[in-house]
Amino acid sequence: ARSAARLDHPNIARAHYVGEDRGLPYIVFEYIEGTNLRDLVYGGGPMQLGDALNITLQIAGAITHAWEREVVHRDIKPSNIILTPDGLAKLVDMGLARLEQIDHTEDEKTATGVTLGTFDYISPEQARNPRDADIRSDIYSLGCTLFFMLTGRPPFPEGTVVEKILAHQSVLPPDVRELRPDVPEVVAGVLS
Repeated sequence: ARSAARLDHPNIARAHYVGEDRGLPYIVFEYIEGTNLRDLVYGGGPMQLGDALNITLQIAGAITHAWEREVVHRDIKPSNIILTPDGLAKLVDMGLARLEQIDHTEDEKTATGVTLGTFDYISPEQARNPRDADIRSDIYSLGCTLFFMLTGRPPFPEGTVVEKILAHQSVLPPDVRELRPDVPEVVAGVLS
């Protein structure tokens, strides 16, 4: 809640209220009409290059805004980005977001040794220790999300959770042009 309250950006779902009911804490976020990127790609196939880049730039602006306020999302993935009918990309699910300034000795809900994030999009450092995640982790996950938008699959789609984590740490991702030859070299370079 403290992380979400620091953010006010058109590409980030706004937090409206924080409360507790019968001992269970909750956060009320704005309702966003639209479809998440995972469902869009699964339903319609890989996205047009211009659309994928537009969404990526919008979310890059959102994570820059968050980082300027010392907030790391830690779960950038297609299902956490909603595209509205008018083309606005909204980053949702701040459930794993963390303030950089929090003293790690405080009551943090992340236990040592617990990996946070989605394994198809998780950065190597976040897989090793979620407390090491910073804006670079969010950028890495956004890159994996762009790869998904362009190809219809994550960079390392096969294997167990452990195999995926190891692939993110030690295997170069495939060149997006192997799956999508129409992607310009400059875009493939940025993605890589």
